[in-house]
This record gives sequence, structure tokens and C-alpha cells, in this order.
Amino acid sequence: MSFPPPLTFAEGQRLIYGWLAAAAGMFCAIAAVAMVCLLMWGGWSAAQEHSIVVIFGCALGGFIAAMSSVIVGLLVGGPVGRFKGAAGKDGVSLEAEGE
Repeated sequence: MSFPPPLTFAEGQRLIYGWLAAAAGMFCAIAAVAMVCLLMWGGWSAAQEHSIVVIFGCALGGFIAAMSSVIVGLLVGGPVGRFKGAAGKDGVSLEAEGE
């Protein structure tokens, strides 16, 4: 399967950011699965189990939050060019402008 070549600079940037966001999501998933596997089959002693679960749980939660913010940042801030939000009496509005 091949994609058509980008016709404009903005389409090329959109393609690059799409690939980066997809790669970030796959990396996040692989790292999360690796941490869970290490936690389950790490051979921890009973005395260390609680500490290891707390440490890995906090690290995994922070890792997922950080990678999610990177993915959203790539998708929103990258190819769109401008992202604006407003809240007022009429409600909430989000606006994205590109080239």
C-alpha cells in the first residue's frame, strides 16, 4: 500500500506529524506492555512486591500521561498551524486554522 505524494508543504508536514504521532503511540503501548510484563514476571520477593507495584504504577501513569500529551501536541500544534479556544456566555468554541 502506498500513499499519494503530498502536493503542498502543509500536506507533507501533516504526513510527517501523522507518522510521528503513530510512532509515539506504538512506543507508548510497547513500553507499557514491557513494564507490566516486568512487574508480573520479575521474580520479586514478597517483601518488595508492594514497593515495586507502587513505583511501577506511578511510573507507568506518568509515562502514559507524558506520551499522551506529546501525541496531542503533535496532532494539534504541528500541521494545523494555529489552535485557538475561547469560553464565554455563548459557550465554548475551538478553532483550528491551517494553510
